[in-house]
Amino acid sequence: MDTEKQEQTEVKVHFLSIDRSTGAPIVVLKEKESDASRILLIWIGESEASAIQMHLENVEFPRPMTHDLLKTMIETLEAKVINVCVHAVEQLNERWTFYAHLTVNMNGNQTVQVDCRPSDAIALALRCDVPIYVAEEVIADHGFSEEELSTGQKPDTKDILENLDDDTLKQFTV
Repeated sequence: MDTEKQEQTEVKVHFLSIDRSTGAPIVVLKEKESDASRILLIWIGESEASAIQMHLENVEFPRPMTHDLLKTMIETLEAKVINVCVHAVEQLNERWTFYAHLTVNMNGNQTVQVDCRPSDAIALALRCDVPIYVAEEVIADHGFSEEELSTGQKPDTKDILENLDDDTLKQFTV
């Protein structure tokens, strides 16, 4: 599929959480500037979760971490990250795997898409201060609205994971 032609929805990192059954980190993406308030959960690795969390908390290290190094390399090569997009999801052995890419402009005249894991894309997007998108098809099929979780009152969004059943939680991979 030509990912440049996909309809995309801008999201933001809403918060990070932990899967209570596996202990795996989960990044919770929430639709930005929308009445729908759809949410997408993506299970990620511990180091990527740490990289995202440290950036969200403005923790600075004396030496560059991996995503900081990547940002510096891109800029040194006179390129610029334009945005990132979670563009596809695939079911493998009863688990879902998300796919992402970075859109990078090189020397101001060529734009390329670079395949990457969603967790790395999100960590880099935060450092480069660029938009994070999810293909509309992905968020429509695998996301859910806060209203779907409501039982008559607006839930605390940090309780979202507690409202998901174990069968739903174990369908996703890190």
